[in-house]
Amino acid sequence: MTEDHSSCIKVIDTGICKHCYSKNIIKNGTTKTRKQQYICKNCNKRFIEFYSYQAYHKNINSKLIQFTKEGLGIKSTARILKISTTTLLKRINKISENIYQPKVYNHQSYEVDEMRFFIKKKSK
Repeated sequence: MTEDHSSCIKVIDTGICKHCYSKNIIKNGTTKTRKQQYICKNCNKRFIEFYSYQAYHKNINSKLIQFTKEGLGIKSTARILKISTTTLLKRINKISENIYQPKVYNHQSYEVDEMRFFIKKKSK
């Protein structure tokens, strides 16, 4: 699996906003854990130099989708991605809101795999 190290580059070295890629950033105080905060003058978004919390990484949603498609469970996915199960479930709900229902047209044949349904009785 490939890793995205773009979020590991220090802001002070590049001087580029992580959101709009503008070079118009300034320092904006520190956090409780004494990490330097920055603010972008173009998009007015605040960010810190390096996030220690794993859920902030850019490719976490794509990995989450990939693991869900592979059939990995919630606890296993949370353990592999090193995020809490609560955060994982919130992300899954947010991603699922963007999924649209496919259109089903009449008089067309569709192939469905591993689906069972019963009409009134199991014998039918």
